Amino acid sequence: MISNRFSAFFVHAFAWTLITIGLIVSSDTFYIILLAPIIIIDMWLALCLGFMLRLPTIREDIEPPNDWEWESLDVQGYPVRWLKKDWDSNKPLAIFIHGWNSRASNMLGRSALFHELGYNCVLFEMRAHGGNKRVPHWAAMHVCHDLESVLIHFEHREWLKNGFLIHGHSLGGFVAQRALRSELETSKYALGVILESPVSSYEYINNQTCDYLKIPKRLQRPMMRRLLRYYNRLNPSQYQVPSIDFLRPPEWGLPQCPTILIQAKHDATLGNKHAELLIDVHNTSQSRFTYHIVEDLKHSYEQENTVRDGLIRTWLEEHSLFFR
Repeated sequence: MISNRFSAFFVHAFAWTLITIGLIVSSDTFYIILLAPIIIIDMWLALCLGFMLRLPTIREDIEPPNDWEWESLDVQGYPVRWLKKDWDSNKPLAIFIHGWNSRASNMLGRSALFHELGYNCVLFEMRAHGGNKRVPHWAAMHVCHDLESVLIHFEHREWLKNGFLIHGHSLGGFVAQRALRSELETSKYALGVILESPVSSYEYINNQTCDYLKIPKRLQRPMMRRLLRYYNRLNPSQYQVPSIDFLRPPEWGLPQCPTILIQAKHDATLGNKHAELLIDVHNTSQSRFTYHIVEDLKHSYEQENTVRDGLIRTWLEEHSLFFR
C-alpha cells in the first residue's frame, strides 16, 4: 500500500529539479551554488513532514484470547474492529483503548477488574494497529471518527443503555477525550473515563518528533503549522484540524462525566507535560476530576498493576459504579 505522506517531498524535489535544469540551460550555474543551502534545507523540511505523519508498526495478526471474539464495523470502507466476550444485556459497558503501536489484546489485563465489577467489556483496536488492515495515511482524528462511529453502532444495538465508561491508555486516552466530548449524542450515556498516562496535546507529541529529527525548537511551532496545512490537504473535511490549539483540551474535548487521571510518576515515554496540562485544564473548568501520580507505575508494559487497579476500584466505588 503506497503512502502519500511524502508527496510534499516529491513535489519539492520535482520543482527544484526543474529550476536547476533551467539555470543550467541558461548558463546561470552561479545561482545554483547560491541556492544550494536553501534547496537542502527546504528538501529536509519537506521530508520531515512525511516523517511527522508517522504510520504504526506493521504487526502480525494473532488469534483472539480465550473466550474473546472479533467483531467489526465498516466505517467508510475500513473494517474497524474490537474484541468482546460473554455478553449480558443488563450490564453496563467498559471500553478499553490501547496506545500507539499497541493492540487491543494488550488491554486484557486492565479489563479483568471491570469484568469482576459487573461490566461487559470491549477492547477497541485502532486502525492499522495489531494485525488490523494497513492504511496509506494515519492520524488520531481518523481513530476518533472510528470510535465515534462505533459508539453510534453500539447505541443502535442498545449496548449503551445501561451506561458506559472508557479506559484509555496513552494515545488511547487522547482518543477517549475526543470521543466523550459533550456535543456528541452518545456522551449522554457516559458514566466515567479513566485516563492512564494519557496524551493530552498533539503538539507535545509533534515536538518530540521534531527533537528526534533535530529540528531546532524555534522552528517547531512553525513546522507544526506547516504540518497542519499539509495534513488538511491530504484529508477530507471531516478530519480537518483548524489550529494547533484544537489539538489540546478543552478544544479537543473535555468529558463532563467523572474523570480520573492515573499518571506514571516517571513517564519515560511522554514525560509529565501531558498530565500537567490536563490537571490545569480540569482545575480551571472545575470538572469532576481526580488525579493520582503513581510511583509504582510505568508508561508501558503494565497490563497488570495492583496500585493502579486499587485506585480505579476506589474511584469506581466513590461514584457508585460497581454493578456486581
